[in-house]
Formats: sequence, C-alpha cells, structure tokens
Amino acid sequence: MKNTGTLFELIQRLDEFADSDRSYPLVIYAQNGADAGRNSPALICPRSGGGGPECPLDPSLSEVLSVEQAREAIRVWSAWRGGLTPSPADRFTTVMFFSRHGAFFPLETDREGM
Repeated sequence: MKNTGTLFELIQRLDEFADSDRSYPLVIYAQNGADAGRNSPALICPRSGGGGPECPLDPSLSEVLSVEQAREAIRVWSAWRGGLTPSPADRFTTVMFFSRHGAFFPLETDREGM
C-alpha cells in the first residue's frame, strides 16, 4: 500500500490504512501541516516517539492530524447530515477544518451566524 501522495489523495484513501498499534498511531503529515493545500505532498505513517516504528519523514512535512481523528471528523460530518456520504471535496474540507480548528465541520445552518 502506498502511503505517499498529495494530501487530497491520502484523505480519500484513509480507510485503506490499518491503525493497529495504539502506542504509535498513524498520522497524516503534509508540507505546511494544517495549512497544507490539496496538492501538498503528504505521507501517512506511525507517529514516532522512541522505540516505535520509524517513519521516513521528510523534514519539510509536518503533522496535520492523526488518521483516527480524520476518520472521526468524517464520521461526524456524515452523522450530522443524516448519513450522507461526503464527496471527496467534503472529506478534504472536513479533515482540514478539524486540523485547523480542533472542531467538527458545522452544518450549513450553523455557519450562517459565523
């Protein structure tokens, strides 16, 4: 399984990554981190921290979000919209909103007052 690509591509493929070691969760890294754009180079690999699996991390990449947090943001987006399946653009926007704000993407009616 390829764990590199653009940030947009990797967010579309989140379900392909098995997050089996809770001690070293999988993390999305991208150029410019939470400020990354759709075409930013990105990588998914375990968070290192002494003794864990090594990630060949390019120093130009920084953490965006854990894979599990990204999946949760997408699940909540769907649940808040009656089970609707998010489009690829919705998936990307939702994950990046959570990465930047630490909050779930609001419903459109909630955003009107923002």
